[in-house]
Amino acid sequence: MFSILSKSVTKIFGTKSDRDIKAIMPLVEQIKAAYALLSHLSDDELRAKSTDFKTRIQDFLASIDAEIKSLHEKSQATEDIDEKDGYFQAIDKLEEDRNKQLEIVLLQILPEAFA
Repeated sequence: MFSILSKSVTKIFGTKSDRDIKAIMPLVEQIKAAYALLSHLSDDELRAKSTDFKTRIQDFLASIDAEIKSLHEKSQATEDIDEKDGYFQAIDKLEEDRNKQLEIVLLQILPEAFA
């Protein structure tokens, strides 16, 4: 009886792997399109792409990294524990924001990197 119910639910909603495949297919199509554009590049040009990706990531995160560095320097300059705690809380918040921004930029370059 459970088997019949399970099969019915699977037919309606699909399996987990079917849903996963459906979710990543747009990304696969982007990768295929990027591959078509990059297939003519030489090995050296492809190696240069890695440097380009690193530069794009660093440029995207430069303002947040500069702000974190500034707060670290300010925290080193003060002796007040409460002030240091405030700086470190701000740094923690900025690092969370940085991680979100990093995810955004990685998703932007992902098709080209996989291609």
